[in-house]
Amino acid sequence: MEEVLAKARIEGKPVFIHLTLPDNPARNLPGNVSFTSALEDPAVVKAFNAQFLNVLVPRNTPQGSQLIRQFVVKQYPTYLYLSSDGNLIHRSTSNSSSPQKYLNDLKAFKEKAASTHNLSYFQKEFEQGRRTPDFLEQYLKLRQKMGLAPDLDLLETYVSQLPVSEFDKFSTVQFILEQGPVVESKAFVFSRSNQTILDSLYRSLPFSQRSDINNSIINNTMRKATATKDVTLAQKGAQFARTTWQQNYLRGQRAYQSNMVSYYKSVKDTANYLREAVNYYERYYMALSADSVQKIMAAEAERRNTIMPPSSKRKPAPTSEEVVREETAIVASNSSSFLLQLNNAAYSIYETGTQNPTYLTKAMLWSKRTVDLDPSAPFYDTLAHLLYRLQLYAEAEAMQQKAVDLASKANLSADRFKQGLQKIKARTL
Repeated sequence: MEEVLAKARIEGKPVFIHLTLPDNPARNLPGNVSFTSALEDPAVVKAFNAQFLNVLVPRNTPQGSQLIRQFVVKQYPTYLYLSSDGNLIHRSTSNSSSPQKYLNDLKAFKEKAASTHNLSYFQKEFEQGRRTPDFLEQYLKLRQKMGLAPDLDLLETYVSQLPVSEFDKFSTVQFILEQGPVVESKAFVFSRSNQTILDSLYRSLPFSQRSDINNSIINNTMRKATATKDVTLAQKGAQFARTTWQQNYLRGQRAYQSNMVSYYKSVKDTANYLREAVNYYERYYMALSADSVQKIMAAEAERRNTIMPPSSKRKPAPTSEEVVREETAIVASNSSSFLLQLNNAAYSIYETGTQNPTYLTKAMLWSKRTVDLDPSAPFYDTLAHLLYRLQLYAEAEAMQQKAVDLASKANLSADRFKQGLQKIKARTL
């Protein structure tokens, strides 16, 4: 990607990026063959090759991961239209068999690129010293409209330009909070300078907006803490997460611990991660009875299979930061989210490379619970790895064989599990 962007700057040519799923059989890039999308239509190919440097990036590559973070990609395929200086000008999603969809995107890109209301224009104006509050607000709003993560340094600059009286305005405080200011940053502190406005905002905004605000503050704070390896900031972010469960101490404590576990894992602080992860998963996952786990799994299945009417999602309006953060999980298969999280935690212990039998045994027991409740190939694979690390080779081989058999029975690719089995047998895992 760096080479493409460097070439774009030299040639003054914009860039078209198609970010796709790794198993997508379509090579969704203008000019490429063996694919049925309208991106292969001759008129589209000609137009895109003339206009752009075209790049196909699978999401599971390092470049894909970087683009996902940079442009906050949540759908696939996603199409990113960048200016020659690398700024996002237009974006769209979804594959189409209609050439007109892509030709319309090209038209939209040209119109936006020709206007003064695009990110390239705002960046240049900012670099030349333009700092008026109205300009900075428009800049932040455009980034928001383009689906980009808030620029927290830009937000701090914006807040610094505002007169004190602005923090007594509902709309100003709401706008700042929606950017997700880092805990104890200037934007965070100033947005809380008028408690009456703050309480009014948390009482009157819809639940989803209040939840989004708090999640943005938590996520941005934890991201910055991770990027800077600032454990003190991480603790402040985790403490803020705890306060969002003001009326529920146990849920608040769980939110605190969950964020700290994620922090230690992200910064590769293995000693603290192992200690905190074992404490967390033992307390909130393994301490539950089998009946409780079954109820959780049943509730998750119902949520996946039921479309709730809007009226059923309404909740009481809490004041200030009270209980407006929801814990969510991405369910990647038919397995329970609860079990996926426990399996992933067990494998994370394995991935640390620890030889400590206490930690490995805990993780092995977590994994055993997942296969007891859902005997699936990936769960048996995790269990086999942990048994192998514990030098229980015969049992590890048996569990890996179950992973192979279950994958084959379900008509899934068993190659990864077969490779693992060969390594276990050869004692090279």
